[in-house]
Amino acid sequence: MNQQLPISLLRHHQATLKGLGEIALRTVKLRKPKKIIADWQQIPAISRIIAVPDDNLVNHYIAWSGAPSTRYQDTLPPHMVSQWGLSVATDLLLLTKYNLASVINQGVTLTIKGDLPRHQDLLLQAKVYSVQEQNGLARVSVQIITGTVTEPDLVETILHMAFILPDFKKSKKTSQPNELQWTDIGHWQATTHDGLKFALLTGDFNPIHWIGIVGKLSTFKNKVLHGFGMLVRTYELLPDSIHTLDVRFLKPVVLPSPELRVEITELSEGGHALRLISGHDTVHLSGQYQ
Repeated sequence: MNQQLPISLLRHHQATLKGLGEIALRTVKLRKPKKIIADWQQIPAISRIIAVPDDNLVNHYIAWSGAPSTRYQDTLPPHMVSQWGLSVATDLLLLTKYNLASVINQGVTLTIKGDLPRHQDLLLQAKVYSVQEQNGLARVSVQIITGTVTEPDLVETILHMAFILPDFKKSKKTSQPNELQWTDIGHWQATTHDGLKFALLTGDFNPIHWIGIVGKLSTFKNKVLHGFGMLVRTYELLPDSIHTLDVRFLKPVVLPSPELRVEITELSEGGHALRLISGHDTVHLSGQYQ
């Protein structure tokens, strides 16, 4: 996809960039946390009204997602919470005791109850949803409910993250036999510049997604696409109207990527399983939707 994005899109991400700057300053010890709340259940929820994303930004985002140009004429993509939700999630996580520079994005749960209007200000309600420390990992979930003043509960997003604790010990993963019959419903491929493009669209400028040397020095040995970027491109190939979607990010997509396949299968208990796969058996994203 040879899509050119203007650098002027940066102006739409001021709140997110401010939060990322705070994380960077803390990481290099140039700033101490203003406030840390040890008990996550005491972290106050956030409620704020924000201006709806600019039409120019939304159009570029939709084009990058691969969605048909007619799909979101009067509405916002529900997964565009990756743009407006990042700043509120960061504000909440900055109050926890965890090092945000080491966050691992593990997945997303979306519950879509209605369409988000494209030309109304958005009401965001966010809170730390759960925290569980076990086996050297702190698993943290943040809930973001997006709506309007008159319809406050249109899309619920739960971001699933993990932070590595000092007593973490890496365990060997065991693969489960796969007996499902999968149907290939579409393909997509990421270019070497898609990490930078998604950063310009969402404000998530984690350098592992767009700076080559940072990627080479990482455990992945390359730049990798945002987890939300994997979700967005995969979501737009799904054939059905989505009400709930729950996915986990299993293996990063390196940049540039090989051809990636989106596969689905119907489940006996209802709904569908989905996965994003490359090669013969490398699963990058897995989950379910209804």
